[in-house]
Amino acid sequence: MLDDDKKRLIEAEERYRRDVAKKLDSDLAATAKDAKNLGKDLWAKVSDVLNSNFGIWFLSSVFISGGAAVYQITQHHYEAKLETQRQLATCEFEIANRLNAMKFLLARAKTIGEAQYALTPVTKSLGAVSAEYDNANIAVLYFKIYQLTGLKDMTIGNYVRQLEEGNLAIQRQNPKNLLSEEDRKDMLAIIDILHRYAVNEINSQKKL
Repeated sequence: MLDDDKKRLIEAEERYRRDVAKKLDSDLAATAKDAKNLGKDLWAKVSDVLNSNFGIWFLSSVFISGGAAVYQITQHHYEAKLETQRQLATCEFEIANRLNAMKFLLARAKTIGEAQYALTPVTKSLGAVSAEYDNANIAVLYFKIYQLTGLKDMTIGNYVRQLEEGNLAIQRQNPKNLLSEEDRKDMLAIIDILHRYAVNEINSQKKL
């Protein structure tokens, strides 16, 4: 059995715990209310600033400057894309133009000298589509296309190499000698493959 003193001590401890719990609950409620009121006050002040002349000017400046930056970036990207397409089309038309000229002249060549002239477009243009490629080797034009597109066709690259090697072999021969039918057919076969590929690439670009 508990004596009266112990009972009073236990009762006093229980009252103390209840008082502490009430105090904590009261403080937490007050803190939550203060935080809520602070949020309302802060948003009210922000709204007041945004609705003021300064706020309207600030928002306008942000949107206008941001919109201008987006427009400039978009415009730059669009112009760069157009320039790439222009350069690509120029290269492709220059290649097709050269191959067409070689095909036409070589088919009619009788002598090595005529064949040498017919193959002139391997190293320079007989009538460039653009002056910037007037004296460019045909292999340089193919490399330019690779730079612009990032795409490299190894099969076509091999045919370009064969065209250059065939041209070098003919250039070393006596211009007065007759052109053999075998050499003509071999060179025309290579030129025809490259020409058909060039035309297909041009038509593909038109569909984009």
